[in-house]
Amino acid sequence: MRHGEDQHPDTTSVGLGYEAAEHLGSLKLPIYETSTFVFESAEEGKRFFEQAYGEGGDSDAGYIYSRLDSPNLRPAEARLARWEEAEEGLLFGSGMGAITTVLLTFLRPGDQVLYSNPVYGGTAALMRGLLTEFGVECIPFSEGVDPSGLVDGERLAMVYVETPANPTNALFDIQASAELAHAHGARLVVDNTFLSPVWQRPITHGADLSLHSATKYLGGHSDLTAGAVCGGSDDIAALGHTRYEIGTTPSPSTGWLLTRSLETLRLRVERQTENATRIAEFLDAHSKVARVRHLSLLQPGDPGHDIYKRQCLGPGAMISFEIDGEEPDVFRFLDAMSVVRLATSLGGTESLASHPWTMAPPTLGAEQKLSIGVTPGLVRLSVGIENVSDLIRDLDRALTAV
Repeated sequence: MRHGEDQHPDTTSVGLGYEAAEHLGSLKLPIYETSTFVFESAEEGKRFFEQAYGEGGDSDAGYIYSRLDSPNLRPAEARLARWEEAEEGLLFGSGMGAITTVLLTFLRPGDQVLYSNPVYGGTAALMRGLLTEFGVECIPFSEGVDPSGLVDGERLAMVYVETPANPTNALFDIQASAELAHAHGARLVVDNTFLSPVWQRPITHGADLSLHSATKYLGGHSDLTAGAVCGGSDDIAALGHTRYEIGTTPSPSTGWLLTRSLETLRLRVERQTENATRIAEFLDAHSKVARVRHLSLLQPGDPGHDIYKRQCLGPGAMISFEIDGEEPDVFRFLDAMSVVRLATSLGGTESLASHPWTMAPPTLGAEQKLSIGVTPGLVRLSVGIENVSDLIRDLDRALTAV
């Protein structure tokens, strides 16, 4: 049994993957800001390279070069894998770095990918742009739609699901998606950024890989850019080799920051979720808000209710709501906020609002936005850890400007 396998993620987030005695007794992992590592002997160098490039060797071999691996990455990777109930984890320099590495590793010209819609704008641009140019057929499917009719024989290589979806909070069935993918020998990849492993663990529902923009909740302080993937050892090894080849490995300082952040993951996410649940109730009752989507508001019979009960452990801290007005009204609301900041990211300790209609990639036209539920009145709110009364007061005051 590996160290920590019998412990809760709340415990392993503090200590797994690090032994103070191996680092001069330092309580916390030092930052190893070096590009290369010195071998004690030529035989050791040979052994390390054999392991790094998948030619056998010692699985616990040391370090060669920071583009390949770093002592600052492995603790965070081990702790995140424990959260996701996965065999292994791997970090990347950004969320898009993680996504791109996954797609380049497991897709080839002529393959077919089915992907949930809406999906993060960068992912959508990659599907519609570079992957299509490389000869991969990328087909979207919407909430509530059975994608099985879109499968083209044996060409299906991947089902890619982002749930809840950005920015609408639409839910997609992980178990059903896994059954579809595996029936055709394909992989299921789930973007788990919005809920984090605190509230959703896709691998326990059949996903092959669980993916994150670690910039968001895993990092949680808006001070790093990173990505992460968790899954089976063979898939993670394949991703590791692609990471070496294309250079999507994060810096040592990024790994150190993520190791720090994972210690407080549950504390932050639970507080953010508590705040978001109260704010969703406030917005749902407000006369100037036409519609609110937060998973806490789902009722029996609502789209996604049964999926939520089956695969989610909590509602998360992302809210999408539609202001009863036009674009100028939404701008007045956004400009009137003082506690909530206007910015595009999410998952940090501070509350952030964005306007998906005007802050989406230019590749999406008006008809495409409307078809996925993005309207001129839609606001995406990432709820932070501030005092919830201050947040509600700020939102209430800003809504009077509408």
